[in-house]
Amino acid sequence: MRGLLIPLVACIACAVVVSITAVSVRAEQNLNVENEKKTKILAAAGIVTDNVDLEFSKIETLYVDFTTGQFVDVDAKYDHIKASNTPSTSKPVPKDKDIAVLKRQENIGPVYLWRDNNDDIEKVVLPIRGYGLWGTLYGYLSLSSDLNTVQGIEYYEHKETPGLGGEVDNPNWKGGWKGKKIFTETGAVNLKVVKGTSSTDYEIDGISGATLTTNGVTNMIQYWLGDEAYGPVLKNLKEST
Repeated sequence: MRGLLIPLVACIACAVVVSITAVSVRAEQNLNVENEKKTKILAAAGIVTDNVDLEFSKIETLYVDFTTGQFVDVDAKYDHIKASNTPSTSKPVPKDKDIAVLKRQENIGPVYLWRDNNDDIEKVVLPIRGYGLWGTLYGYLSLSSDLNTVQGIEYYEHKETPGLGGEVDNPNWKGGWKGKKIFTETGAVNLKVVKGTSSTDYEIDGISGATLTTNGVTNMIQYWLGDEAYGPVLKNLKEST
C-alpha cells in the first residue's frame, strides 16, 4: 500500500499542475483571439496600428436588436457568436431566407462606429459570417460615411482551401472591395462577387477555382446587409445623419 502512495501523490500533483497550466494557457488564448478580432475590425476600417487597444478605444460599440432595429444595452461580456448558439438569445433562420447557411441568428448584434469631430459618422464596421466550401467564414465589412460604399473587408476565421478559397485573405483581392457600392437606389443589396472580372461598381472580382467560397461571400453580404440583419439599422443611421 505504501509503495502505491508515492506514485498516487505524484499523479495527483501532475494533474494539478496540468490543470493550472491549462487554465492559464486558455486565458492567454482567449486574450489572443480577442486581440485578433480587434485587429481585424481595425484593418477592415483601414487602420493598421501597433497599439490595438488604444485605437479600439476610439470606437463606439453599439448593439442593435434585429427585431426592432433599435440600439439596446447589453452586458459588457456579451458575445454575439455565442449568443447565436443559445436558444434564449437567438432565433432559427427560416430555410427560405437562410442564404448564408447560418441556421440560427443572434437576436442582438454589434455595430462599430467611428465619428468625426462634429459627431458625424465617419465609418462603420459590421460583423459578417456565412458558409463557404468547408465551413463558416467569420469576418468584418467596413462602410464609409455614406453607409453605401465599402471601406474594406477582413476575415478572422475560415476553413477555406489555401490558394483557392483561402484567397479571401489575399491583400490584392481584399483591396478590390474598397469603393464598391452596396445598395441600389431602391435599397436592395446589389453587391456581389462575380465569376471572372468585375465590370460595375457593385461587383467584386471572383477567385479562380473557388466558386462555392465566393458564392458564400456573396450570400453573407446579401444576408447581413439585408432586411433580416443590419439593413434596417443602416437605413436608420443614414436618415439620422
